[in-house]
Amino acid sequence: MSVEENLKVIETATKALNDRDFDRYESLHLNSVLQRGPQNPEGIKGIKAIRASLDPLFEAFPDIRFVAETQFGAGDWITQLSHIRGTNTGPLVMPGGQTIPATNKAVRLPVAMVAKLEGGKFAEINVYFDQAGMMAQLGLLPPPPQPEP
Repeated sequence: MSVEENLKVIETATKALNDRDFDRYESLHLNSVLQRGPQNPEGIKGIKAIRASLDPLFEAFPDIRFVAETQFGAGDWITQLSHIRGTNTGPLVMPGGQTIPATNKAVRLPVAMVAKLEGGKFAEINVYFDQAGMMAQLGLLPPPPQPEP
């Protein structure tokens, strides 16, 4: 597929998440898809595992929105720079299983995704975002020191 066609797939995936159309989202992935991210640096395999990993995010941030800012590609690889925004009104499950009660605070986080597509479906996904920044916005970590003027 062309880069332009692959970029349409990522746009469709973003829209599906924002529309909460999880069946459509799942249909855009190979069954063998591998996803890595801050929560799963070794990776999780399979669309059902990826879908299950999204449930706690949508529970913690029911109003979460994914906003694409720019995207580009080369061959089968595409990159999307975006941000997510949402309000933490549900319990937040941390790595290791600890649950933090809702803070009712809003977050806005930059996100980068680098993905490989095969035949118009996601084969590999690498997601990067600032977990410490999210925790600071939620009031769970002190804010980073500000440079002196």
